[in-house]
Amino acid sequence: MRLVRVEECSPGVADGKTRFGMLNVGDDLTVLGAEIDFAAALALLMGGEGTEHIGEKVSSDRWAERWRLLAPAPSPASLRDCVGFFQHIRNTRASRGDLAPLLPVWRERPGFYFANPQSLRSATDNIAIPAGSEAFDFELEIAAVIGTGGRDMTALEAGQSIAGYVMFCDWSARDLQAEERQMQIGLGKGKDSATSLGPWILSATAADAIRVPDGLDIPVSASVNGDLVTDPRARYRGMDWTFEEIIAYASMGADLVAGDIIAVGTVPTGCLLEQAANPDFRGWLTPGDEVRLTAGPLGEIASAITAGAPVANWRRE
Repeated sequence: MRLVRVEECSPGVADGKTRFGMLNVGDDLTVLGAEIDFAAALALLMGGEGTEHIGEKVSSDRWAERWRLLAPAPSPASLRDCVGFFQHIRNTRASRGDLAPLLPVWRERPGFYFANPQSLRSATDNIAIPAGSEAFDFELEIAAVIGTGGRDMTALEAGQSIAGYVMFCDWSARDLQAEERQMQIGLGKGKDSATSLGPWILSATAADAIRVPDGLDIPVSASVNGDLVTDPRARYRGMDWTFEEIIAYASMGADLVAGDIIAVGTVPTGCLLEQAANPDFRGWLTPGDEVRLTAGPLGEIASAITAGAPVANWRRE
């Protein structure tokens, strides 16, 4: 079962209504009623069976005529991006000439930052380069979507709180990020311009067949203009911190609620930064580039890169 969010796009519709829906076997779409909010839709996703009977069913060859896919989640209460793969951190540091071993703290607790809940984009939206950036990048990740929430959860309870999994692209302005790193107060303008999700949330039940202790046993890939960036053998497994550990840690002393989104880290080779020091580095993203990210049953993100706005005069006169 896959949860989607759709907007009416029938001819002549000026202001289309937004609904949640379920993509069933065969890609038939069940459009849920207006009273179903995100939390209720996630509850249905976790319930699984019978959802095809609670809304308007449209066949796979017809629903695209009336509905278009949005990001499968509206602005969530919170959006976290965590580090699940230490090798990604090693690779990015090596690209800056830093070959020192990771400090012990990396193995003591999962690192994460809060992302911008208003930044969500669909799996096919164009992505504008942030104002002032000349080193724009993507990051291929997967996120867990919280279905039941909780506080101070155990790893077991955290696993039971997952409603499903969704592709997550953490668009990054590397030059702005490097400048902000010097202030040592966390991530800011280097990360808050756009986050792509989708195209759907795969239910945790449906993902049982691909869940392994160290991730999801699915092939993943990233390409720019058709040229493969990731290792051809890349799979979303080999995590140093698991989904359950990351979610449980996020809940320590803090409330998680239905709809919270927690990304669990960039798969090694899943961004341009890891290759920035290579002699054959292709360079950063520029307007006109086409980025395509794939993750097996979680679908794909395909985005065109566009020019950003000029830097506004944000300082007072």
